[in-house]
Amino acid sequence: MTVYALKHPDGRWLYNLPEPENFRFKTRTGTYADGQPMQELHRGWWAADHEATRLTTTAQPAPKTVSYALNDPAAESARYPATLTVEAYSDRQDSDDNLYSLYDPVREEQPALEHVYDGPIVVLEGREPPAPDQPQWIARLPHQLADRPEYQHLFPGHIPGLVDHLMTMFKAMPRVEHVFDNFQNTPGVYVSLRIPYDQPRTEWRAYTGRKGQPLKSGRNVTVMASRSLTLPIPSRIAADTYAEALSVWEQQVTYWTGVVEQASVAACSHCNGHGFITDGSEKYSRSLYS
Repeated sequence: MTVYALKHPDGRWLYNLPEPENFRFKTRTGTYADGQPMQELHRGWWAADHEATRLTTTAQPAPKTVSYALNDPAAESARYPATLTVEAYSDRQDSDDNLYSLYDPVREEQPALEHVYDGPIVVLEGREPPAPDQPQWIARLPHQLADRPEYQHLFPGHIPGLVDHLMTMFKAMPRVEHVFDNFQNTPGVYVSLRIPYDQPRTEWRAYTGRKGQPLKSGRNVTVMASRSLTLPIPSRIAADTYAEALSVWEQQVTYWTGVVEQASVAACSHCNGHGFITDGSEKYSRSLYS
């Protein structure tokens, strides 16, 4: 079985060690590099602090049922002996409903299994593959490598979903009112915000009756300014490797969330709130109104 190793920039050695065929339905108890326990990462990858010369993994089979014992000695009879072989129990269990309540299985522990990954080992250099909770990678692999997920992140490709990721982040940000993609057929991510004035203002608003008529009673409410942005966010990040694309992805996330955070509106004191002075992210402004 070919083993793929990644020489990580931080000095670790990462090995893709899939579960052996004969380990199915057994508990994997450890994976080792030259007898030293390895750190489990994800998707079959394990880490060691050195380049290994011998890679092994162990598993513990479940205890084996070797017979069945009568759990109540007083119930012993010619029909229900003190013990039953596995074969005898199996032959009778479909026709005798009492077996399950009268007999307990007698089990024996089984010896541990060891599997040696005897290679060959193919060594690559790069960061570890993306974890399930990280942005994923779609590689442009040569046809003959399409079924080799161990090192897809080392080939050119792209990370999809930047627009969806940022829209989710925007919706959770304070002051954001609406978030749409290609709003009113305008390319980009539309973000509308409700923002307080630099010098807080309030106005009195009447309560309404059942028929919608204004009442004499009311309350003071904070007056907010509205602002909207249209952000030309790319749909995906392409690069020669996942590591390069992830760096750009993180830069893009930081930049666009900063654009929304910095977008603010100040009411003009000279015109008593009828005009605005924009402050931050002006080039993405779609409209400005009160």
